[in-house]
Parts: sequence; C-alpha cells; structure tokens
Amino acid sequence: MKRNISDLLDQYPAEDMELGGNAPYSQTRIKEITMNHIHTETNTNKSARRFRPARLLAAAAVAAALSVSALAAGHMLGAGALFRDFFTKDGGDLSQGQMDTIDQLGHAAGEAAANLPAAITENGATITPLAVIADENIYYVRLRVEAPEGTVLPDLNPDTEGYYQLKFALEVPEGAYTDFSYNVLKTVLADDDPADNRKEFVLSFYALEGETDVKFNDKVSKTLSVSGLWIQSPDKEYTPIFTGDFVFDFGLSFQSQTIGLAAEGLTWHDELFDYTNTIKSLSLSPLSLTYRVDCSLPNNDSVGPAFGDVKIVMKDGTVFFSESQDYEAMEHYVQTRPVTLPITGEPRGVFRNYIAFDQPLDLSQVDYVQYGDNRIPVSAE
Repeated sequence: MKRNISDLLDQYPAEDMELGGNAPYSQTRIKEITMNHIHTETNTNKSARRFRPARLLAAAAVAAALSVSALAAGHMLGAGALFRDFFTKDGGDLSQGQMDTIDQLGHAAGEAAANLPAAITENGATITPLAVIADENIYYVRLRVEAPEGTVLPDLNPDTEGYYQLKFALEVPEGAYTDFSYNVLKTVLADDDPADNRKEFVLSFYALEGETDVKFNDKVSKTLSVSGLWIQSPDKEYTPIFTGDFVFDFGLSFQSQTIGLAAEGLTWHDELFDYTNTIKSLSLSPLSLTYRVDCSLPNNDSVGPAFGDVKIVMKDGTVFFSESQDYEAMEHYVQTRPVTLPITGEPRGVFRNYIAFDQPLDLSQVDYVQYGDNRIPVSAE
C-alpha cells in the first residue's frame, strides 16, 4: 500500500478536514465548517492540533453507499453484524474472528448488558443509537435517524443534490481529561428503501495525536448531542429537515483488548531526511496501532516525522496491514515545494500517534508486527 503525501507529512492537514487553529475564514467557510461539524474541541496544545492519524487523511468525508441496511434485519443484530457493512464498504468481507472481535469490543441495541441510550423523539423526528464500538483512540457510533412522518430521505447525489449533515457534539464531564480533542468523520449509509423517512449514520471519532489522556473506551461518560439534520447543497446552501435536542449519554465501560508489544528500543531510520525513530512503546488493538517514539528529526516548519515502515502479518502468512515510506513521493515533494531543514537544532523528541485500521483486527490471529528490520512477536493470550 502506498502512502499519500499527506500521510507522509503528518503535520499538513487534509484540505477537507478542519483541525482547529486561528486562521481567519470567510463567513461562508465558517458556516460550512459549523454545519459539517468536522469538530475539534478547544486544545491549548496548538502543535498537537495539527497532527492526524496517517490512515485517515486520505479518507475524510467519504459517504458510503451500502447494499444492506440494519433496518432490513428481521431479528436482533449484534455489534459485529451492525458494523459489518461499514467496514466492508470498499469491498471484501469480515472473517468470523473479526465479527466476534467487534461483538466483544462494543454493544448493540437490545443486548441485555448493552444499556445503550434509548431512542429520543422530538418534533416528530426520532434518533436511535444502534451500536457502539471503541478502543483507546477511536469511537464508532451507529445511529438510525427517522425524519417526521411524510418526509422522504432519499440517497443523494453529492454532485447535484449535496449531502446529509447532522449537527452534533461529543462532550465529557468537565475536568475528566487534561485535553479532550478529537476529529470526526460522518458516513451516511444507504438503506434498502431510499423512499422512506429513515437513514443510518456512522460517526467516527478520532483522538488527536499527542501525549493525551483521552481514552474512548474508559468509564468516563461520553455524551452525544444532536441538534438536527440538514441537507448541504453543492453550493453550500443548507436546508433544515428537522431540529431538536437529542442527547445520548454513552456511559459504558468497553472491553479493552489492547496488547502491549515488546518493542522498546527498536529503531527505524529515514534515509531521505537522515533521522531515526526509537520506539518508547508500541501497542495493538483491534482498531488501531498506537506508538510513542523518540524522533531525532530537528524541529522545523517543513517536514513532519513519519513513524516508519510497519507491517502486521497474520498466522496464515497474509499481511493485514502494510505501510512504508514512499521516498519517490517525498523526493518529488521536496523538488516542487520549498522545504528547508535545519542542519542542526533541537530534535523533535518523544511523540505519540496511532494508525487506524480500515477493518477490525482479530488479535488472536496475529503472528508478528514488522517494524523496519525488526520482527516483534504478538501474543493475544
């Protein structure tokens, strides 16, 4: 898998992702940002605000057209079944181990121990939480949205008709974390009857990079507030479908499946910019790979550090995930843009980030993680 240039230069945000900051915007842009609600909470660490999980930058704001809706199910579905179409929107399928992993990570409506918030109806509209899954870094929420009776919610052509936009915020009790900062992507799922008044959404929350104490799967209450549904036209006009005060408290304790790997002290060297990463800690969950590295790249305003070449190999020999430094792309970037690196200077130092997976990882089937020339065995026992 090739890494995009935006992935290689982590400190450059993708154009369609808002990561906070103090740059001025026009009134039109402010309105668009507000309605899209690609949200970053107040963050006093300005440098951390600019960093994104590498795998997410190229995937922002993609609406998935899926063939199967949870609405069509005639029986109670678990979290694995409810998130299956979301994780397979680009093709392929999930193994039974992956489905079981999702079931263990999260909860679905109707499960005896799930205790998901109940549906809320306001002004004739109803929003129902269907399923949630999370690890330390990522939080997925699937919602069913029903507009007032008589309102049709068709599948929209983004080029001619626009997009559905939920206005929402995720909040935690004051003082729960030192810094509660995140980004969010919204996926609109096509149901089996686009002529009815229902649509389903998956909201994907991602903690920002940094030495954060945020954990999405801890026992701290996460409150999702939704204030309505709009249609955003291609020319950025907004038409309200319904408004209301829909507040859901996801005060659940999720099952953590994170595995700490024996990787401290392992290194990877960047040949183009001549810096070295030394791993301080490395952990693996079904949704992400989290790392802390000590980076010798001098602080600069041009190039951000990459984690390095990494690969996750399963027991059957297949590669679940692979990412490597694309030196050809980097060299092209350097040749076409003014990049100046200080020859000397203070190194970047220790930083934390993570890689989000496109599909859940069955930890029981992982053989090892390859980091540069280093092979790190994995045991899920």
